[in-house]
Amino acid sequence: MTVAYTLQVSHANFESFFRVLMRWRGSVWKAVLPQLAIWTTAYMSISMVYRYALNREQQETFEALVKYFDHDLSKYVPLSFLLGFFVSQVVGRWNHITEGIGWIDNSAINFANFIHGKDEDTRLQRRSLVRYMVLNQALVLRDISMQVRKRFPTLESLIAAGLLTSAEKDELEREEDIYTRYWMPLHWCYCVLERARSENKIVSDHILVFIVEDIQHFREGLSKLLKFDWIPIPLVYPQVVFLAVRIYFAICLLSRQNIKGKESIDIYIPLKTMIEFFIYMGWMKVAEALLNPLGEDDDDLEVNSMLDKNLISGMQLVDKGQRFPPPLVKDKYWSHDRIDPLYSLSAAKRSVHPLTGSASNVNLVKDVQNITMIPHKSRLGQMDEHTRQKHIKVVSVEEHNQQFKQREQMRKVTDPDDALAQMRRRSRAMDIFEQHTLDIAVTARSLPAPNELNGLRPPTTRNNGTAMPRLNLESQA
Repeated sequence: MTVAYTLQVSHANFESFFRVLMRWRGSVWKAVLPQLAIWTTAYMSISMVYRYALNREQQETFEALVKYFDHDLSKYVPLSFLLGFFVSQVVGRWNHITEGIGWIDNSAINFANFIHGKDEDTRLQRRSLVRYMVLNQALVLRDISMQVRKRFPTLESLIAAGLLTSAEKDELEREEDIYTRYWMPLHWCYCVLERARSENKIVSDHILVFIVEDIQHFREGLSKLLKFDWIPIPLVYPQVVFLAVRIYFAICLLSRQNIKGKESIDIYIPLKTMIEFFIYMGWMKVAEALLNPLGEDDDDLEVNSMLDKNLISGMQLVDKGQRFPPPLVKDKYWSHDRIDPLYSLSAAKRSVHPLTGSASNVNLVKDVQNITMIPHKSRLGQMDEHTRQKHIKVVSVEEHNQQFKQREQMRKVTDPDDALAQMRRRSRAMDIFEQHTLDIAVTARSLPAPNELNGLRPPTTRNNGTAMPRLNLESQA
């Protein structure tokens, strides 16, 4: 299950950092803390044996072993180099697998817009194309991902899920080659497209080729997943890395012991080595989690949800994509020479940097009135005097300097923060005015009617049902 935390890091501050650190599922705490607890317990047990169970001669032998294992340990086991290179390879492989899963949206939009027809047969063709592509994806993923395998353990489960029919299942089972079986649904897609073209539901061969190329791109991504599953990283590489990390910290159980004669504070818990264990072991856990992103770890890809998304969005697009769009209307900026996009007041306070060149606001000719344009010196040597004079051009820059000066003055006079503050004050004034108007309206509705003020209030009734006499407010006043 993918662990989502993107919203929590929308701000680069301590609060976001703290929120990310406090996550448990898929975190470094969950991956490393149990092993760190075991390692620390083993370390303290060895320390207790050294301090209280060994005699002096045995302690001297133990101290000699500690000095031997501690000598240049980091040089013999280069963990930083091993883990850095290995994790970079695994992350690159993870990116390729993520890109290869494939989304059906492009193909579904193409089916909806380029296969014309509103009859039931055409709708069946479009929906079948989507179902075949999702079926192809399910057939591939159920053989390389335990998540999908548990969801669809047999072909009959695909029939129950509506991705496969009994006739199609028989057709798949008649194919003996398992590799060919993966791509048979896409072969059915091409047959449906060829039929649609022959019936002129696809208006040209060019559009047919365009649709086919998009399906081929979808197939290439799934083929890449099969290749990554079939040919993993050579086994010796992860073995070396995983063993190196664990052997290193197994040696540290002895080499990092506090013995007599060491010029350091005698503490029972090796804080520096525990920090080292946490970092290196967490680094290694990254590689372990990403080696197979189609597995069942906390941070593996949601392949079942991807299948659901492709099926739902594909079917909706091919059905609703045939509807005509809303009527065309003139946009808000139709008659505007200048377009000023709108922001909310809270979003407008953020400064933006327009897409302008870093040298676009530099005026190199502000102290001159004209600039002279001549050929390059490499060409001047090949010209006679007449040709040189002919190629000389004098350009006036007075208008340029005037426009640049006006822009500079406008930039100094117009302060964006002051303008935003003015808009905020205006917005608050409008809110106050609207609230005041609303209060007046509510007060007017709550006042008694004029006839009531004139003493014509309807009679009230006592508890026994008799009418109370009307009160004349004017006479009482």
